[in-house]
Amino acid sequence: MPKPNKSMQSNARRALKIRSALPRSQKGMTPVGLARANQFAKGENVSIKTVKRTYSYLSRAKAYYKPGSKTAGTQAYLGWGGDAGLRWARKILGK
Repeated sequence: MPKPNKSMQSNARRALKIRSALPRSQKGMTPVGLARANQFAKGENVSIKTVKRTYSYLSRAKAYYKPGSKTAGTQAYLGWGGDAGLRWARKILGK
């Protein structure tokens, strides 16, 4: 089973850190996104189904990512691994 790479883990940890420092009204991520961020931050193995979901989500969500910002979109994008996650998923899926 695939494992998130170090850059993905770092991005997910960064997203969780940003999120934890913000008031509730500014916290990003759905429950699924939060679970994925925790899974990636810990470097846990993931299924191919999760790799496909990661690719699908990051392909759509890149538009909401603003480097250096703390927006909900940035939190979510980084939580799913960010640009490193998109490259990782593409490589595994052969896209």
